[in-house]
Amino acid sequence: MSKNKVRKFITGIALTLIVAFSAAFSACALETSHPKAQITFEFNSKQYVIEYKLYRNMYPQTVRHFIELANEGFYNDMVVHNYATNDWFTGGYSYDAEDYAAKSVNAGAFAEYFDAHNKEDEYYELFNANKLTSSVYGNVAYDGNKQKVEDKDKLPVVMGEFKNNIQQGIANGALTAEFGSLKMFYYTKETTRKVYVTPTKDQISQADYKNNCATSLFAVQTGTTSSYNATKYTVFATLLSFDLFNDLLDDIKEYFEDKDDTVRVTVEVDKNESFSEKDADKAIEQQFEALTTPLIVKSVKITRY
Repeated sequence: MSKNKVRKFITGIALTLIVAFSAAFSACALETSHPKAQITFEFNSKQYVIEYKLYRNMYPQTVRHFIELANEGFYNDMVVHNYATNDWFTGGYSYDAEDYAAKSVNAGAFAEYFDAHNKEDEYYELFNANKLTSSVYGNVAYDGNKQKVEDKDKLPVVMGEFKNNIQQGIANGALTAEFGSLKMFYYTKETTRKVYVTPTKDQISQADYKNNCATSLFAVQTGTTSSYNATKYTVFATLLSFDLFNDLLDDIKEYFEDKDDTVRVTVEVDKNESFSEKDADKAIEQQFEALTTPLIVKSVKITRY
């Protein structure tokens, strides 16, 4: 073999090794224990970019679900309601400035706004397009004596990785609900239906659906205490930007000290819910508190995977 051919051969091996190493590094990077996210909130025309640390090592299904939704832009321009309480809830509906200004003036008009801008159909479209990884199934099949789950039985929800959901357990301890933390939120379903969950690809467990029915919504804890604690809700991220988050809280408090522009409206949520109570077609009714000056999630970006 000539010297040139030897050089080319060695160079080829080196490039192959570099590509292989890069691919392996990328794969590892996607599985870091603590991804990071930036949530940009907008209030009264001012934006606040808040940093969070995610806990994939404790809540792998929840963090993956949140990252997949963020990467699809699902949370962008989503309205936060009930933000005068100790928990802010993403409302599952998008912000349209002109329509919101016109309809956030009374309960009847705002119910129309909610229906017109509800993002539940978009969530189901992502699920049906296989953009979301499944972890909950309505049934189980068998391969000989071994259980398996099949795509036809997958449900558009994420398993509840929290303390009271004993069957799942929580690896590496558990977080508590603390100031600034993010929680995967769900509306309580009073049903005895059972489902099958997959904490890992090699594990299948039967579980109560009501503990494994979260979809897309998350809550931000703004107080030191909360009734939505870690025993029933997955606390999957902690706050990093304390000073900026406190600035946002102070600005909201100051803005509403002399105002009362709260609209309380009862609307149906989870309309596509298939496991609610005894009647599969019955949507859950929930009262929201919306304010005529909205708090908006402008974007959710994953900054470290």
